[in-house]
This record gives sequence, structure tokens and C-alpha cells, in this order.
Amino acid sequence: MKHIEQIGARLAAPVLFGLVSLSASGLAGAHGALETEDVPDGIVKARIAHQPDIPGLSAIILDAPRPGILLRYQGEEPLTVLGTDGEAFIRFTRTEVTVNTESPSWKALPNQSAETSQTSWVTMSQSGAFGWLDSRLNVLHDSNSADGPKTWSIAVTTPKNGTERIEGQLTYMPIH
Repeated sequence: MKHIEQIGARLAAPVLFGLVSLSASGLAGAHGALETEDVPDGIVKARIAHQPDIPGLSAIILDAPRPGILLRYQGEEPLTVLGTDGEAFIRFTRTEVTVNTESPSWKALPNQSAETSQTSWVTMSQSGAFGWLDSRLNVLHDSNSADGPKTWSIAVTTPKNGTERIEGQLTYMPIH
């Protein structure tokens, strides 16, 4: 047993030296960062301030340099997200999410991935959950404004509840 402890002690020193060397070189490299172009001065943080009381609906913000939103819906009746022009944009059921590829909101997405087909409604998910980069969460980024928080809202509708809104706030956070 003593022999194993001695081997462990002898191996520990080179391993620790290697780890320190690796982290020291990373730290040294961090001080000499390459200059880059198009680095934003800040990012936009989005948060949800109000969620409608629709059974089975949950919404979360997808934090990224450009915020997105993820909806999950497990309700009994279909739920439709309305686009920026009030058009039917995304339809949720508990087992499927479809998008209206004719919607101006869909056509404006940077991450649209459905091929245009003979039908304007295309299945995007078979889980009742879907996330996207909604332009309503990008107001501060598009305007390059740091004048304080801005509000956003996304209308959702169900046959039983009518039209309600998911609402939130956008705040510009400087990086430098």
C-alpha cells in the first residue's frame, strides 16, 4: 500500500505542473487577444413580466446575444401565436407545432428553416414546444438604443380564452 502512495505522490507533481502550465498559458493568451470587428457594445436582456393564465402554457426567454422565446403548450384546445401584423403565425397543440410560412413574421425570421410547400402550415415540432427569434424581442438591438428599458408583447389566442398577451421588458446591458 505504501508503494502505491509513493507512486501517486510522484505522479501528482507532474500532473499538477501540467495543469498549472496549461492554465497559465491560457491566462497569458487572454491578455493578448486579437482585435475583432463587429463586436457589439452590449447585449439585450429580455424578461417576461406577465404570462396569461392559460392552462398548459409556459414561456421562457432564450438568453443569447439576440434573445428568443420558447413556448411549451400542453392545453386541451389549440393555441395560436399572432404575428407582428396580427396574423396567425404559430399554432400549438399538445402534440404538434405548426408555422404559417405565409406569415410576414415567419418570413422575417433569421432562422426560418421550413421549405415553402403547397400548404402554408408546416409542422416544426411534434412535442408541443417551439422556440424562435421573435423580432418583438429585438427592438433595442435593432434600434441600437440604450435609453432605458422597453416593453414587448406577443399575442396568443385560444377559442376559450380569446386573445391574451405574454408581456415583458427589454434592457440594454453594456459589455465594456
